[in-house]
Amino acid sequence: MKTGIIGARGAGKSTVFHALTGLAPIHGASEGKARARPGQIKVRDARLDNLEAIYGSRKKIPVELTVVDFAPNPREQKEGAALDPSLLPLIRDLDALLIVVPQFAGNRQALTAAVESIEGELVFADFDQAERRLERLKKERGGSDFERAALERVLKWLEEGKPLRTLEMTHQELQAFSSFGFLSRKPALVVVNCDVEAATAEITGSERETLRAHGLDVFRLAAAFEAELWELDEAGQREMLSAAGLEAPARDRLIAALYHHLGLITFYTAGEPEAHAWSLERGATALDAAAKIHTDIARGFIRAEVMSYEDFAELKSEAKVKEAGKFRLEGRDYVMRDGDIIHIRFKV
Repeated sequence: MKTGIIGARGAGKSTVFHALTGLAPIHGASEGKARARPGQIKVRDARLDNLEAIYGSRKKIPVELTVVDFAPNPREQKEGAALDPSLLPLIRDLDALLIVVPQFAGNRQALTAAVESIEGELVFADFDQAERRLERLKKERGGSDFERAALERVLKWLEEGKPLRTLEMTHQELQAFSSFGFLSRKPALVVVNCDVEAATAEITGSERETLRAHGLDVFRLAAAFEAELWELDEAGQREMLSAAGLEAPARDRLIAALYHHLGLITFYTAGEPEAHAWSLERGATALDAAAKIHTDIARGFIRAEVMSYEDFAELKSEAKVKEAGKFRLEGRDYVMRDGDIIHIRFKV
């Protein structure tokens, strides 16, 4: 999962990146794809640790989140502008966005106004893209009537200033637009970059309603404070977090927030070679899980052998899970549950 950090100049985007990844901000201006700097966050997972220990796995592979920071481009983004327009092509292939709104000493922006301003830029970019595509279709002979109608529906929605993540689309429409990379359709979290004293504060009811109308959730982060925690050992980090009223570091809280917002679950494959955690959309099937592991496995899917993490953790072996009658054989349409441990039988 690849998530990009966007926002106005001076919002503290690179400090947010530092707080989440431990990597220092990018200094100096860059252009093109060289502006992007990825950082990996390995998801801490006690269940995966336990599977590794019980199976004696030689390798452990947690779920990873890639967070992308972008070097500034002062020539393109003017002071006070909501978004750098030269950034838009670089964020089309991202899975999700973190929209940073500053609310720290020296730079406090109203949450609702800042979000609506950035959303307006994303909506305008999508409108321009959809409009140009529709114009090309009208000039082409034998173009798709379905795509024309779908684009007209999208344009009408965008014309009202509404982001596409709030427009319910059919499966066929989603397939038709899969290569478009619509920006306002991307799942997004609003990161309120605040002082540490406000790290656990709540937003107002009206602010929450505005975010909900945009299909957004909020994540509070004292970025400057949490960036400094990387200089401390784990004991020191826990002490400072506790004093601030925070139960976990930013990276762990962000993962939880994204999982909730995106509707994700974790499933596992485990054995002596490796214990592996995988993220998957809630409601996905065993066939979807197989495709996540490898497309060849999905193509040759026969059946899935499934047990819950809870049963395995209690009984400590597959044999005992089978003896207890809690080891299941499932077909391709089985709906995966959080914590499922799965082994796919397939033919090449």
